[in-house]
Amino acid sequence: MNWLMAELRKLVTLPSLRLTAAFTLGATALLAWLDVEPIAYTQTGFLVLGALAATESQTTTLLAMPRRLPLHAAKAVTLVAVTLPLAAVASVPATEPAAAATYLALTTVLAFAAGTMIRNALATVLALLGTHVIAGPLLRGASDTATRFLPDTPAWDATRGFSATVAWTAAVLVVSAYMFHRRDAA
Repeated sequence: MNWLMAELRKLVTLPSLRLTAAFTLGATALLAWLDVEPIAYTQTGFLVLGALAATESQTTTLLAMPRRLPLHAAKAVTLVAVTLPLAAVASVPATEPAAAATYLALTTVLAFAAGTMIRNALATVLALLGTHVIAGPLLRGASDTATRFLPDTPAWDATRGFSATVAWTAAVLVVSAYMFHRRDAA
């Protein structure tokens, strides 16, 4: 239980995470004020949040908690605990706030898992923005059948695609846990 509290304390005190959360909520409020459905854009802030949570101070954390699988689980659990309230606030302007909040939390965990595998915040954000902002819309425009298999589908249509988002998040999380367990800290 101490490792959960330590991870939670780390997440809420990292300046980069607080700044990202504040900027994301501010941008969401601005988009809602402009009468734009913000979730498709708000997902970017949650992708950055997950990537930063995975890549900030990883070596120091491993020195304090060398058991990797419990550490990985603690990081994911505390990230969800921190993200859900932020996602709930960011989802208020959405047409389906509960679905949007769930989607944003899953997106953050997906970014966390990808960041754990890539181990570089910028590379993780670029890879995920490439899939969510460029590849996803291009595939969506080319084929309606591909839409249900893309991890970002709920951002565009809140009633569709949650199973794909859950499957992508779970798969990437399992692979990241395996990689985190097997490789060196540096």
